[in-house]
Amino acid sequence: MANRNKSHRRARVAVLMVLCSAVFAAFFARLAWMQFVMADHYADKAAEASSASYSVTQHAARGPILDAGGTVLARDATVYDIYLRIPPPPGTDLRKTVQTIEELTGSKDVETQLAAFCSAASAGELAVARNADSALLTALYRAGLVQSGAVRPAARGVRSWPDGALLPHALGFTGPLTAEQWPAARQRGLAMDAVIGQSGLEAAYDTLLRGQDGRLLVNIGFDGTVRRTVQLREARPGAALVLTADSALQKVLQNALLGQINTLRTTRAAGAGRECRAGAAVVVDVRTGGILAAANVPGFDLNAYRADYAALSADSAAPLLDRVCQGLYAPGSAFKPAVAAAALTAGIDPAATVSCTGRYGFYSGYQPGCLQYGHSGPVDLRTALEYSCNIFFYDVGRRLGVDAFSAMARQLGLATPTGVEIAEAHGRLTWTTDENYQAGLTLMAAIGQGNTAVTPLQLAAYAAALANSGQRPALHFADRAVNSATGEVLWQYPVSFTEIPGGEAVFGPIRDGMKRMAQTTRILREAPVLCAAKTGSPQLADTLPDGGHYVNSVLIGYAPADAPQIAAAVVLEYGGGGANAAPILRAVLDAVFGG
Repeated sequence: MANRNKSHRRARVAVLMVLCSAVFAAFFARLAWMQFVMADHYADKAAEASSASYSVTQHAARGPILDAGGTVLARDATVYDIYLRIPPPPGTDLRKTVQTIEELTGSKDVETQLAAFCSAASAGELAVARNADSALLTALYRAGLVQSGAVRPAARGVRSWPDGALLPHALGFTGPLTAEQWPAARQRGLAMDAVIGQSGLEAAYDTLLRGQDGRLLVNIGFDGTVRRTVQLREARPGAALVLTADSALQKVLQNALLGQINTLRTTRAAGAGRECRAGAAVVVDVRTGGILAAANVPGFDLNAYRADYAALSADSAAPLLDRVCQGLYAPGSAFKPAVAAAALTAGIDPAATVSCTGRYGFYSGYQPGCLQYGHSGPVDLRTALEYSCNIFFYDVGRRLGVDAFSAMARQLGLATPTGVEIAEAHGRLTWTTDENYQAGLTLMAAIGQGNTAVTPLQLAAYAAALANSGQRPALHFADRAVNSATGEVLWQYPVSFTEIPGGEAVFGPIRDGMKRMAQTTRILREAPVLCAAKTGSPQLADTLPDGGHYVNSVLIGYAPADAPQIAAAVVLEYGGGGANAAPILRAVLDAVFGG
């Protein structure tokens, strides 16, 4: 029995020794794993316990805006934001650093800002200067603050324009997020201090132009030593936006518009153009809908916009108004091709005539007249367009009904969106449902007056539709976006057309009449290519001393007449009649086709 108990004791001791050996082996294995395999991990943990981390924004460069030939219209000029590192690098005299910054920047409250910053955070970067130029940056380098790491300059772009007078309304502006924009911007992942496009093409294509800011995580010891940096997100520059506009043609159009306004003011009689102070003109490619040039007078310079804003806003001439896209004008006789299109679609024979007696007598109480320039007696559709016979269009318009020809006008592009990427006015046509409708309003609407008011851009889309025999292009400023570094096309505008039925049977006679009309005007007759045009002289409410009415100048046209490439529209406020707009179209024809 004793021997049996001794055996049991020895067995228990052996098991205990094995268990102790296993425990010690596991302990030493764990210790070795922590000391060797996980050494870096625990070193990092120890470093983190004696350090702090913060993130730094790396601003992405905003892409430039270029014309079709590569001329820069808008780009970023580099400025610098200066940040003070907290805590400072080892060996840095913080008080002396702050004094130097205050001396170089002219600021007197850096020390106050620093105290407030340190009370809120243990580490990070304090912005001590915004929009610094290269001179301040050079001074900081000379003081050794950049090399030591005490301050960090961060490059950032501020929008600039080599020629701020070119397309100012269309290009638009950039600016910081507003309080109203912040909720939507936050959902898109933007920072609260992000700069975005606020108007014009800058706003329409902000996603392409803005790029993506980078984020850098900085881990810094409490002694000021940078221990690690981690790139959380790479900065990605914005794309370059290439427009359909031609800056050379833009200058020609602006100069021609301004020159003709000045000519009318100095050479014409009262009511014949002397009162002209403003206008708009636009040229489009009928094959793509690309806007080649768009001019407003008066305009402004983007480079001086912010400094001059108060004066520009108070100016009675409204230079900030984008007349091309938002000015509303009665088209006058330039509307007559739309009535002709409605008539031909309804089956009216283009050879059928209406007798022009100088006075339309269908209604006993309202008998509007016709000036009978170059015509009288029986007038067919082509001749009515050539000489702008009111009587023909009064009669045809009355027979069609205002709703029929207004519907055709809308199909052709009037009082309907053009497709342009920036803000545009909708416009209006005349309908039997209008509160002021009466029978006589149909006659006025048939010659482009009544309640009808459209934009110059809509007139250009309308002209392009007539030129294309009913194929109306969607109008647009942008052609494509490209990678600024590689030239790779990142996005291309999808050209599209709206088809108005009828083809050559409807639009052939109209094009004939417009071609003949252009030949009645010497300045267009002598153009380098055969063109087609239609003028308008819509009356204004203002009256002359003799009781007559002031009139605007309106013109639509396209060229070459038999193989159209471009279409144009011109409006001159108080221009004295449609023919006064012809020199502007002629300047465009000379520039595009040689003259």
